[in-house]
Formats: sequence, C-alpha cells, structure tokens
Amino acid sequence: VMGRSQYAEGSHPWHRLEVGEIEIDEYNRAVDQMMQSRGFSGFPGLPVDQITKRVFSLRHEMVELLDELRSHDLRTGIVSNNVKAMAAWRTMVDWDSMVDIVIDSSDVGMRKPDPEIFLHTCERLDVAPETTVFLDDMAVNIAGAEAVGMTGVLVEDPEQAIADVRRLVA
Repeated sequence: VMGRSQYAEGSHPWHRLEVGEIEIDEYNRAVDQMMQSRGFSGFPGLPVDQITKRVFSLRHEMVELLDELRSHDLRTGIVSNNVKAMAAWRTMVDWDSMVDIVIDSSDVGMRKPDPEIFLHTCERLDVAPETTVFLDDMAVNIAGAEAVGMTGVLVEDPEQAIADVRRLVA
C-alpha cells in the first residue's frame, strides 16, 4: 500500500494515523478505499492488539547504553512514530525511569522524518541539535535528524551502533 519512497510524505493514511489526525476506524476505511481503487476487496482492518504484542521488543543492550549515558549526566529520549490505539507500548516498560522524555508522534502531531519533531525533541530536552546523537533503524529518519544538525547513527547492528554512540559522546 505504501512504498519506501512514500515514507516521508505525510498524506498517507498511516502517516495521518501516526500524527493523531485520524483514528483506526477512519484509517481502515481509507486503506480499504485505496485497495478497492487498485482492484482488491475485503482488505482486513489493522490488528492493533497483535501488532502491539509482536512489534514491541526491548533490546537490553540498548537499555544498558541508556543507563550508561544517563550516568554521565547526558539527556536521553525516545522519539517514536506511533498510533494512539497502540499506546500500550508505553505501559510495557517504565520508560520514564529509563529516559528523560518520550516523544510520541500521535501526541505531538509530528512524525519522523519531519525535521520539526527533532527540533521539538531537542527543545524538550534543552539541548542543541548539534550536540545530539540520534539512533534509528531507518535511514530516512536519520536524514530528518541530520537536517536539523543532529548526528545520526543508523542501527543495523546494535553492537556497532552502541560502539558508534560511545565514540561520539566520548
């Protein structure tokens, strides 16, 4: 329904869902209409509970990195493209004890890779973008962060990303 080149564009129903413009029912209708216009019918609705359970995974090595960074008085945060109906991820772990802030796209009306969400995050953390390292598993999100002056680390291999962060903040 959406190709990689469309990820950064904000008009797709998924993007509108991520920034809180629409709810699940409207998203399901919009996607169904898109699929019907392409000759498909009976497209299933978004299985919110299944997605929340399957997508969420905590990388303990990253949690240890957060602890390490915070022990050096460095500010930390999470910037997540998320959907209001999938907010259960926020209760699966005590994020507030792990990071200084959590920025959820559906709460702030912006989404990665929009540079504005990165500026908002820096403002909330009271840090300059030029002094900030941003990690993500999508190059397009890294590009959005770098557009405002942040240093991006693409997470393909968590061990390598951790080494890169340690080198950058040393």
